[in-house]
Amino acid sequence: MMVTAQVRHFDAAVEWYRDVLGLTVLWNEPGEFCTLAPAGNSGPAIALATDHPERISASPGIGWTPILVVDDFDSTVTELRARGVTFDAEEEGADEGYRLIRVRDPEGNPIGITAAQ
Repeated sequence: MMVTAQVRHFDAAVEWYRDVLGLTVLWNEPGEFCTLAPAGNSGPAIALATDHPERISASPGIGWTPILVVDDFDSTVTELRARGVTFDAEEEGADEGYRLIRVRDPEGNPIGITAAQ
Protein backbone atom coordinates (compact mmCIF):
# COMPACT_ATOMS: atom_id res chain seq x y z
CA MET A 1 0.00 0.00 0.00
CA MET A 2 1.14 3.51 -0.76
CA VAL A 3 -0.24 6.86 0.38
CA THR A 4 0.14 9.97 -1.79
CA ALA A 5 0.44 13.42 -0.22
CA GLN A 6 -0.08 16.48 -2.36
CA VAL A 7 2.54 19.04 -1.35
CA ARG A 8 3.09 22.74 -1.99
CA HIS A 9 6.88 22.72 -1.70
CA PHE A 10 7.99 19.59 -3.53
CA ASP A 11 11.78 19.86 -3.21
CA ALA A 12 11.60 20.72 0.49
CA ALA A 13 9.23 17.80 1.11
CA VAL A 14 11.42 15.30 -0.73
CA GLU A 15 14.48 16.56 1.15
CA TRP A 16 12.73 16.25 4.53
CA TYR A 17 11.38 12.74 3.95
CA ARG A 18 14.76 11.62 2.57
CA ASP A 19 17.20 13.44 4.84
CA VAL A 20 15.27 13.79 8.09
CA LEU A 21 13.06 10.69 8.15
CA GLY A 22 15.76 8.68 6.36
CA LEU A 23 13.50 7.27 3.64
CA THR A 24 14.99 6.02 0.40
CA VAL A 25 13.89 7.68 -2.85
CA LEU A 26 12.68 4.92 -5.17
CA TRP A 27 11.60 7.09 -8.08
CA ASN A 28 11.64 10.84 -8.63
CA GLU A 29 10.12 12.94 -11.38
CA PRO A 30 11.61 16.29 -10.29
CA GLY A 31 9.06 18.85 -9.24
CA GLU A 32 6.08 16.54 -9.76
CA PHE A 33 6.12 13.06 -8.20
CA CYS A 34 8.38 11.05 -5.91
CA THR A 35 7.99 7.66 -4.19
CA LEU A 36 9.87 6.85 -0.99
CA ALA A 37 10.16 3.91 1.39
CA PRO A 38 11.96 2.97 4.59
CA ALA A 39 15.37 1.42 3.92
CA GLY A 40 15.08 -2.24 2.98
CA ASN A 41 11.47 -2.06 1.81
CA SER A 42 10.88 -3.27 -1.72
CA GLY A 43 7.83 -1.14 -2.41
CA PRO A 44 6.95 2.50 -1.85
CA ALA A 45 5.29 3.63 1.34
CA ILE A 46 4.56 7.23 0.46
CA ALA A 47 4.43 9.35 -2.65
CA LEU A 48 4.77 13.12 -2.82
CA ALA A 49 3.03 14.91 -5.68
CA THR A 50 2.18 18.35 -7.02
CA ASP A 51 -0.24 17.35 -9.77
CA HIS A 52 -3.47 18.13 -7.84
CA PRO A 53 -2.95 21.33 -5.84
CA GLU A 54 -6.72 21.58 -5.37
CA ARG A 55 -6.47 18.55 -3.06
CA ILE A 56 -4.19 20.32 -0.60
CA SER A 57 -6.18 21.15 2.51
CA ALA A 58 -5.98 24.57 4.10
CA SER A 59 -5.55 22.62 7.35
CA PRO A 60 -2.63 20.16 7.01
CA GLY A 61 -3.10 16.60 8.18
CA ILE A 62 -6.89 16.54 8.11
CA GLY A 63 -8.12 13.02 7.47
CA TRP A 64 -4.91 11.04 6.98
CA THR A 65 -1.89 9.86 8.91
CA PRO A 66 0.48 7.49 7.15
CA ILE A 67 2.28 5.16 9.52
CA LEU A 68 5.80 4.01 8.71
CA VAL A 69 6.77 0.62 10.14
CA VAL A 70 10.38 0.31 11.30
CA ASP A 71 12.34 -2.71 12.49
CA ASP A 72 14.13 -0.95 15.36
CA PHE A 73 11.80 1.58 16.96
CA ASP A 74 14.23 2.79 19.64
CA SER A 75 17.09 3.35 17.21
CA THR A 76 14.81 5.14 14.78
CA VAL A 77 13.48 7.49 17.47
CA THR A 78 17.02 8.17 18.73
CA GLU A 79 18.22 8.92 15.20
CA LEU A 80 15.29 11.24 14.49
CA ARG A 81 15.91 13.14 17.75
CA ALA A 82 19.58 13.52 16.73
CA ARG A 83 18.40 15.04 13.44
CA GLY A 84 16.36 17.61 15.35
CA VAL A 85 12.93 16.18 14.62
CA THR A 86 10.19 17.48 16.90
CA PHE A 87 7.71 14.85 17.98
CA ASP A 88 4.01 15.65 17.94
CA ALA A 89 3.33 13.87 21.24
CA GLU A 90 4.83 11.34 23.59
CA GLU A 91 5.09 7.70 22.61
CA GLU A 92 1.81 5.86 22.95
CA GLY A 93 0.47 2.33 22.93
CA ALA A 94 3.14 0.48 24.94
CA ASP A 95 0.51 -0.49 27.51
CA GLU A 96 -1.68 -1.84 24.69
CA GLY A 97 0.93 -3.91 22.86
CA TYR A 98 2.19 -1.45 20.26
CA ARG A 99 4.53 1.54 20.11
CA LEU A 100 3.71 4.68 18.11
CA ILE A 101 5.14 8.18 17.86
CA ARG A 102 4.19 11.00 15.50
CA VAL A 103 6.17 13.74 13.79
CA ARG A 104 5.04 16.46 11.38
CA ASP A 105 6.45 17.01 7.91
CA PRO A 106 7.41 20.51 6.71
CA GLU A 107 3.84 21.15 5.52
CA GLY A 108 2.32 20.15 8.87
CA ASN A 109 1.11 16.65 7.95
CA PRO A 110 1.38 14.05 10.72
CA ILE A 111 3.54 10.97 10.09
CA GLY A 112 3.33 8.03 12.47
CA ILE A 113 6.25 5.74 13.22
CA THR A 114 5.61 2.34 14.74
CA ALA A 115 7.53 -0.82 15.52
CA ALA A 116 7.23 -3.89 13.31
CA GLN A 117 5.20 -6.57 15.10
